[in-house]
Amino acid sequence: MTLFLDRYLTEYDESLSSDSYIDPVGTLVIWSIFGRQVFNNRVNSISNDVRNYTLNLFHHFLIRKLVNDDAATLSGSLRRKYRDKDTLLFKQACLVFLENLFVYSALRHEHERPGDVETGGILGIFKARRRWEETGGDPVVMFTHEAAGQILVRQLGLGVSGRYKTPLREIGFFDDSYQYNKLAFQSHWADAEAFISGTRDSLLGKLSREVYPFLKKCVAKLPHRGKLQFADEIPKGLTEAYARAFASRGTVGSYARDFWLQQTGLSHGAAGALFTVLEEKTGQELSPQQVLEQALLLELQSEEKIKLERIAQIEPFLADCTLLFTLMAAERTHSVTTVARHWGQFGRDMNRLPSLAQQVKTFSNLPAVKGSEAARRLLELQRVANAGAIEHQIRALATYHGNVMRSRGQLAWLSVEYDGTIKMNARTMRRPLAGERPLGSWHNNYYLPQFRSLVTGLQGIET
Repeated sequence: MTLFLDRYLTEYDESLSSDSYIDPVGTLVIWSIFGRQVFNNRVNSISNDVRNYTLNLFHHFLIRKLVNDDAATLSGSLRRKYRDKDTLLFKQACLVFLENLFVYSALRHEHERPGDVETGGILGIFKARRRWEETGGDPVVMFTHEAAGQILVRQLGLGVSGRYKTPLREIGFFDDSYQYNKLAFQSHWADAEAFISGTRDSLLGKLSREVYPFLKKCVAKLPHRGKLQFADEIPKGLTEAYARAFASRGTVGSYARDFWLQQTGLSHGAAGALFTVLEEKTGQELSPQQVLEQALLLELQSEEKIKLERIAQIEPFLADCTLLFTLMAAERTHSVTTVARHWGQFGRDMNRLPSLAQQVKTFSNLPAVKGSEAARRLLELQRVANAGAIEHQIRALATYHGNVMRSRGQLAWLSVEYDGTIKMNARTMRRPLAGERPLGSWHNNYYLPQFRSLVTGLQGIET
């Protein structure tokens, strides 16, 4: 189950995901692969918060230190359960334990100085708050990887470590099994050591000096699933240091900006052009399309510029495929002729999809796309576009949609009968106003709103 959730949450995979209610045309698997190329898997829909980014690194820093500390030993009970410190399950138990310490620390100190600790955006905060209130501020904290010790259901996938595993793995801090000591990882850990412990008065340095000795003591004495009462057994200095170091996105961004820009490379290349636009336009509500179009005006190396150009080329095609399906799904019962008439009211005709498909004809053969589910979907949509008259395109799109839904184990939303009647078998979709979807307009976002969130945090801006 953990491996399933890790794949599901860190990189989009159509075979693992059920998007029948948000993606009836199946384009998410296509556009996400082009977005990931721009951001090199550093940013996605669940990895875009500088506080959680940094929290995950900090916890892995502590666990790596524990693994490499010959003086750190496990209690007999933990040793029987986990064998040694370098096993994956032991590291997962540490991650859950540390994440829970942080969440409860934020709750303990959120009202001491109003506005100082921002609990919004902390993963698991709602369930933790409920436990906090039910126990009068004295919840139990357990050391275990098992469900009994987790605040979130399936915390190893849905918590900080699960959601932010892919970026740290892609940067080069560890592998899938949380092995930290491979030669290729050492330069990144040297940078992390300087970032966290290099300045004695830094917030993370102070926190490390509180948390590491406590963690080391706990694993030496606690039995498996050993329980600690938060109010009496978790040091106040430790929780204060957690609350100060991770008070908010803005707090973390103010000290972590340079480190993360250097580690992620997000201020260079295609991502860097987007970064420049977002920084210069802070506070302005630019659409993803506007952000990318302005980034294309900046000077970029050709191999980086083409990443943005491909998005600018493919998105009108994907957006119009979705628009046509939306028109098909706008009424409970209508006809192919009605849909064709509405298509014309949006300034489109039978040549619209074929011309857009021609512009992206070679995209399914790109090295990063070829052989993937995204490539197969893209080829199928190109066949839809080239089906002939608009009536044939509509029928082909209905067939394609049915195949997408069938691959998910779901029923098709609609069907087209022999006489051209379209019958909607699910909730209808709102038909856009003509002015809402001009020619060339976008429907998908390519992780640009998520990148905006990360950029805002790196600027030290509170939201």
